[in-house]
Amino acid sequence: MSKWGVVVFELGKVVLWCVGGALAIGGISAAGSLLAPDVPDAAPEWAPPVTTSRAESPTATTPRRELPPGFPTMERAPKLPDVPEGAPQPVPTKFGLTYTTPPGWFGGESIMGWNGRGGEMMVIGSASSFGNGYCAAEDTSTLASVGITGRPAGDLLTVAAHEVRAVEWMYSGREQSPTVEYSAPVHFDIDGNPAVRITARVADIPHIHECAPPAARWDFVATTGLASAEVAVFVVQADRGVAGQLDDDSIDGLVESLRRS
Repeated sequence: MSKWGVVVFELGKVVLWCVGGALAIGGISAAGSLLAPDVPDAAPEWAPPVTTSRAESPTATTPRRELPPGFPTMERAPKLPDVPEGAPQPVPTKFGLTYTTPPGWFGGESIMGWNGRGGEMMVIGSASSFGNGYCAAEDTSTLASVGITGRPAGDLLTVAAHEVRAVEWMYSGREQSPTVEYSAPVHFDIDGNPAVRITARVADIPHIHECAPPAARWDFVATTGLASAEVAVFVVQADRGVAGQLDDDSIDGLVESLRRS
């Protein structure tokens, strides 16, 4: 396919699309179980109050808001820098932040999206994937994915707590819901800017697709956007309970690699 071609995969009522680098991008192993039923609106106990509904659910498309005058913006992310074969790959994003993937990851210039029947949506850009084709039943399956998106200005803890709840609709079947355990928020800084990280551990995922994992881990990091959006949300997704899964240290390494471009 061409560099800017678009391929759409549809499983049940969920569409996963990818734009850019290659067909294998997409995190289809997770998307295989992304049927969105009615989900409870209860937020984690430590989270600030967040009011949502089916019409305005976690990670639904955020209305555009004008950026402050003079705020830097980019139409698309900078080109990936060339690196020697087998070397870590820096991935610059249009939000003024860069992360680095270790050898064995693929992509960096693609878009991944998860879309639920109730209007829920999560889209990440500058996306990379790991373990492509690990499930024999689906050659677009992946063990893990990482990417970034932007949000309007807001309290970082509130943004992170709102975004992480996407897992509630991602892994639920019509009559089954997974078990979700949320971590307490972790506050840290990225080159002097504040950041908040929340981890969701998902278990008892309904087995509605041969490549659906039994469990998954998602990490959401909300931090100051330096271009294109006032808040950047960095997302790492990893299947659990499958052979070759990405280990926790590798997830931490991806988060720790996030820095000013």
